[in-house]
Amino acid sequence: MLTIFEIRRSPAAREAAIRALKARYAEGRLTTHQLETRVERVLRSGEALDYPPIRGMRALLSARVRRLQRALLRMHALGYTVANASLVAIWALMGEGLFWPALFLVPSTVVLAGHAFASRRLTRAISRLGLGA
Repeated sequence: MLTIFEIRRSPAAREAAIRALKARYAEGRLTTHQLETRVERVLRSGEALDYPPIRGMRALLSARVRRLQRALLRMHALGYTVANASLVAIWALMGEGLFWPALFLVPSTVVLAGHAFASRRLTRAISRLGLGA
């Protein structure tokens, strides 16, 4: 079974890649030599992974996904900490007794651990596919 990265590119896709390279050249991000070299590679390439602009976009996308997942995990951990600390503080101020904050603490810990596990799996999947750098 072919994956999306093994499908040969059409002439229209090659032209789009060349336009992207020319846009980078116009922005001053590529020298004339770099532009010529990469256009040659695009014209000779057959698969999506061979395209310099595609590789760059994939690396940029994976970096954004990693930053986003870390930010979401940090926000989740902060919310978890604030909520549980507040409940424990209320419990302590009310004279303790039965530890009722556990009714929220245990499930929220499981959800946070699941989030951390899923985040780690996503990072490994990105690395395994070679989408990293």
